[in-house]
Amino acid sequence: MPEFPDQVKTPPSQSDLTGKTVGRFAIEARLGAGGMGEVYRAVDTRLKRTVAIKRMSWRAGLTAEDHALFLREGQRASSLQHPNIASIYDVFEDGGEVLLVMEYVEGTTLRKAMGKPMPLEQFFDIAIQSADALAAAHEKGILHGDVKPENIMLSPGGQVKLLDFGVARRLPSEEPDGETLTTVWAPGQISGTPSYMSPEVLKGALPDGRSDIFALGIVYYEMLAGRHPFQGPNVTVTTAHILDEREAATLDKTALKVASPVAAIVARALYKDPAQRYLKARDLRRDLETVRQGGRPERPLRKPLARAWLLLIPLLAIGLAAAVPSVRSPVVSLVGGWWKPKSHGPAVAANPPVPRLAVLPPRVNGADAQLTAFAEGLSATVAGKLSTLSQNHDLDVIDTAQVVKAEASSPANALKELGANLTLELTVQQSGDMNRTTYKLANANDGKIVAEENLTAPRSDPFSLQDRVADGVVKALQIDLRPEERTALAIHGTTEPAAYDYFLQAKGYLQAESGAESITNAIRVLDRALGLDPNYGKAFAARGEAYWFNYEATKQRQWAGLAGKDCNQAVTLGNAGADGHLCLGLVAAGTGDYQQAANEYRSAVELDPSSNEGYVGLADALAKMNRLSDAEHTYQQAISLNGNSHRAYQRLGIFYLQQAEYAKAIVAFQQAMRLAPESYRDYTNLGAAYLFLGDQANAITALQTSLKLRPTADAYANLGTAYYQSRQFAEAAASYHQAIGFNDKDPDLWGNFADALFYSGQQAKAMDAYRVQLKLLTRQLLVNPQDAEQQGYVAACYAVLGDKENAVAHLSRSLELGHSNKNLLFNAAIVYNDLGESGATLEWLQKALAAGYSASIVRDSPSFDNLRKNPQFQQLLSHALVH
Repeated sequence: MPEFPDQVKTPPSQSDLTGKTVGRFAIEARLGAGGMGEVYRAVDTRLKRTVAIKRMSWRAGLTAEDHALFLREGQRASSLQHPNIASIYDVFEDGGEVLLVMEYVEGTTLRKAMGKPMPLEQFFDIAIQSADALAAAHEKGILHGDVKPENIMLSPGGQVKLLDFGVARRLPSEEPDGETLTTVWAPGQISGTPSYMSPEVLKGALPDGRSDIFALGIVYYEMLAGRHPFQGPNVTVTTAHILDEREAATLDKTALKVASPVAAIVARALYKDPAQRYLKARDLRRDLETVRQGGRPERPLRKPLARAWLLLIPLLAIGLAAAVPSVRSPVVSLVGGWWKPKSHGPAVAANPPVPRLAVLPPRVNGADAQLTAFAEGLSATVAGKLSTLSQNHDLDVIDTAQVVKAEASSPANALKELGANLTLELTVQQSGDMNRTTYKLANANDGKIVAEENLTAPRSDPFSLQDRVADGVVKALQIDLRPEERTALAIHGTTEPAAYDYFLQAKGYLQAESGAESITNAIRVLDRALGLDPNYGKAFAARGEAYWFNYEATKQRQWAGLAGKDCNQAVTLGNAGADGHLCLGLVAAGTGDYQQAANEYRSAVELDPSSNEGYVGLADALAKMNRLSDAEHTYQQAISLNGNSHRAYQRLGIFYLQQAEYAKAIVAFQQAMRLAPESYRDYTNLGAAYLFLGDQANAITALQTSLKLRPTADAYANLGTAYYQSRQFAEAAASYHQAIGFNDKDPDLWGNFADALFYSGQQAKAMDAYRVQLKLLTRQLLVNPQDAEQQGYVAACYAVLGDKENAVAHLSRSLELGHSNKNLLFNAAIVYNDLGESGATLEWLQKALAAGYSASIVRDSPSFDNLRKNPQFQQLLSHALVH
């Protein structure tokens, strides 16, 4: 698309500096110019390095104080040190002009790299690094103010550098008294590039972090679509499109068919109403990374607008195997090495429950890092060996990685968090040339030991420890192995004991948080393993994964190439089993080749039908190609091959929730609960599904059961919502009060609590709760006074507390900042109704409904019970419901 220049004329005194010396800088060439100044390439004659010099544009009316402020702001920006931000080395004044000395970045601008839709993996590389840069700046209290493709540089190595922080402006929350943004930028004055400005800035409001996010959203849209989302034939028409009320066409609705999760991120960054955008660039970066890894962006919570809407927090525990059954299911206990029901409770089916085994993080006696890695790798490989048995036997294995994510490091926590009924824990120590390992198989319900054995083997024989632990657990579970299964358990992929020792250490390092040091250590010991056995396919696959993790951490493309090479070698050798294909699937999905990823994951599950990783990877790849029915079939196939896998049912339920197929999600979660009778998570998910479906009674039952198993803020908040929507206000108040006990700094919870108290007839207590909400909201407003939504919440608090002057003042500010937002229009009706002005209430209700606010919410809201008999209200609502 054409560039939108915003150049301004400079006075004759600002002649070209090329060939001149300014201070200690020899100016070599003029690189470009814009509304905020000119940029030159120069050489620092003292430090002998190439730099970029930015010469601030002359502006009529600037005083000496303004120049001093420019200097201080440049000095402030020089504190930014981040790998994705071009550094500012110095700021000085010469001949009455302010000049900034900046890092000179080799490469090409993003503008020159665009022109047609960008491959998804390249988009993620650039988008995440750009968001990282903005987040770092905002967290230092610094705005950019001119984000556009020309200010994003791409180095030959793939690193992104965000340029031009030379006009660093403070976030409003960072401004000291007497020194404001308007000291330099006069009211109504536009600074930056109009075609990348947010609507509120174009209207003359002061920018904040969300203004930068809007500009970055435009850049993201251009990268994926090859065109500006509001493009017009000239800058005037383009800015007019930004200012009108229509949102940009979402990318998944265009002919490009960009994946919905990616399109949702871009759409949220581009909302015209700043209250609906990402509040922080760090949140934007988090969602990008989540979607890149195959997840879904976090849905923004809908905050209550003064007894109008309530908090709904569905807990989608992706990756955490957790489940609970129906209320009538029995509670079971493992006693004496076998299974039988507790003596109390309903009658139990004759068949014993399926063992759900959680492999806990190992205990290591000593501080040896290599021994710790060995122990973690031993636990991981034992879990992997046992999980292969699930295809033909009643067994479901929850590996250590899932346990660590769920913070379920004890039998009791494994029961509550993951629905495990058994736990396996290894204790490892070294004594001279011997490794000593103790394994404990415990009943998760009461912690009693089911089986325990002390094993000793020479350090030179790591095979023995793994085989004897696996064999002991199999015997304790009374599993009769087939001959081929016994043979498979004894396969290690190498006959070199030292190579296997290194492999176990590497698996342990990769079980960690995959920090830079852990990845480096894993690669180091795998190099040694492959030095001892160059045909060790599983070691190639493991090193391929480690290389890929290094790529994800550094974004240096050579690591991705090395990863692909090692993964291919693992498959070529033919002795890595499913691991080589899982490795190739990881690389293909990470580089955006979802068809290839699907092919590799399909090969993996053909080789190992018990592979949860393979089925999840295959389903995710199919979903990214918008083959939703195939993704659904994949989850169902995993269940058909291993009907005891709680995680497969849970993944299917979460998939259905994401597709808004709530009835199907309910069935899947109920099946998961049948397998994991003591976990709370799926009951919380089930309650959320019922709430989305509008079935308050069943939502209440599910959430009450979740709370009996483990009290959580999310379940209490959702239960409060279910009660409120059922007009059981006293019960809603009690639930919200419990949620506040977990987090008493959340103004939304206090507002919901106050609403429920108000309608339960406890007006005095409600007023106290509204005052707490007002106090918390006021603190938030000090951080960001430009937040239209927060201004509206404050207005509503003042209104219900009877302070008309403050209510109207904050409401006016809210509507000024976000005048077309239907939620804010509805809030205006709430405010005027609380102030007793029914005429104004009806006027704002009419505006809200005309803007698209839900007529059913107006109909069901207790806020307007006082108007039920008002003919104008009845007519207004009747007309809206019909249309």
